[in-house]
Amino acid sequence: MKTRLTYLVSFCCVAFACRASLAASPLGAVSVQEGNIVYTDPSGATEVLTETGADGAPRLSPDGTLVAFTRLTRDADEANFNPAIRDLWVIRLKDHKARRLVTGAPEGKEQPEQVLAAIDHPVFSPGDDTVYFMTAAWATSSAIHAVSATGGAQRFVTSGNSLAVVSVGKYKGALLVEQHRYMDGHGSWNPAVLVSSSGKKIKVVGEGRHALQSVEAEQ
Repeated sequence: MKTRLTYLVSFCCVAFACRASLAASPLGAVSVQEGNIVYTDPSGATEVLTETGADGAPRLSPDGTLVAFTRLTRDADEANFNPAIRDLWVIRLKDHKARRLVTGAPEGKEQPEQVLAAIDHPVFSPGDDTVYFMTAAWATSSAIHAVSATGGAQRFVTSGNSLAVVSVGKYKGALLVEQHRYMDGHGSWNPAVLVSSSGKKIKVVGEGRHALQSVEAEQ
């Protein structure tokens, strides 16, 4: 019970950081205002994309045509250790046509890697064709999933408590995730691990806030 509670607190902190951030791009930026997704173009003009009051974690695609975001359908029930339920959506900037990619669901008796509760932190692949996202999973770790930006079945990729996509360099298209790992007789640590788009480990990068910059500098 205590490990479950610790996990929920950690996951909520990650979710809050994602909602509060401004995802900037030379093509514009997306942000959240009162639970709605707002696009700011390079000139500074703003446009409200959604009006549900339940949307968050927006991310602009690398080509600037799509925005991925989450939509809350049920608040977290912390008293009973039930995470929030969110769906994953994308919306086109040119006509505001929105599509739900993944429907969130409460935790049941499925394996942790199959849980679709607490969907958060969507990130596009460099080619704009895939959206990666995080979900609730194990007591010490979230899970990383992937889905086509045009819809279809989602798939489990790997475990991880953070998620970044390598955008340039030798490992372009790979994922950098923070994984909780145990050391024989020496406790645990949380290194950044580079994995392929299918979840295969490439290498352990180590701890440090500059891990992504280090990986993207490799040619």
